[in-house]
Amino acid sequence: MSGVVLTAELVESFSGTFLSPMYDDAAPTPDCHREWWEMYCADDLQVAIAAPRGHAKSTSLTHDFTLANVLFRIEPHVMIVSATEELSLSHLGDIAMELRDNDELHRYFQIDKFETDSKGEIVVRCKDGYRFRIIARGGGQKLRGMKWHGRRPGLVICDDMEEDEQVENADRRIKFRRWVMRALIPLGRKGCKIRWHGTILHEDAMLARIMKDKTWVSRLYKAH
Repeated sequence: MSGVVLTAELVESFSGTFLSPMYDDAAPTPDCHREWWEMYCADDLQVAIAAPRGHAKSTSLTHDFTLANVLFRIEPHVMIVSATEELSLSHLGDIAMELRDNDELHRYFQIDKFETDSKGEIVVRCKDGYRFRIIARGGGQKLRGMKWHGRRPGLVICDDMEEDEQVENADRRIKFRRWVMRALIPLGRKGCKIRWHGTILHEDAMLARIMKDKTWVSRLYKAH
């Protein structure tokens, strides 16, 4: 795997070969997923995508993109963050299940065993000694235990970071923005990539602000 460059085409091939056969309702890859993977594979540090619900953002970006990163050895230390810890744990659980039960993944990527398989964290070892860690956290949580072998995460996946009830309250919006700016964005190592996808739930939601922020590479997909 040494020297592999992650591209949208590679993520699509990886997903179609190893992951799609496990889905209950597998469908042809939509063009928007290819656009998203191209944006996420770029060198830009902060990338955000806002799209309506029902576009399989979590499947293509949280599940497929995260697995491609760790298995192709692009980034061995990844954090998944969602609005609640329960939601982020669900994403991590789906990834862990794929790594446990997908025999084709085991054979091709030489997955050996789980060294850690606990609430909010998995560490997986391959037969040649390569290891990767994926952790899950909820929005607003204290971000402790980030370092692994002396390094902080190099990839942060932000999936549906805001909820309807939260964005309706101005104080909660402000509190969340402060947490993002003071705790979430600075937590990664130097060169850490942040990939944020979700649905805009309020005109003053954090994701809506990101869409207007020139420090982010972003794309807005309208519902109508």
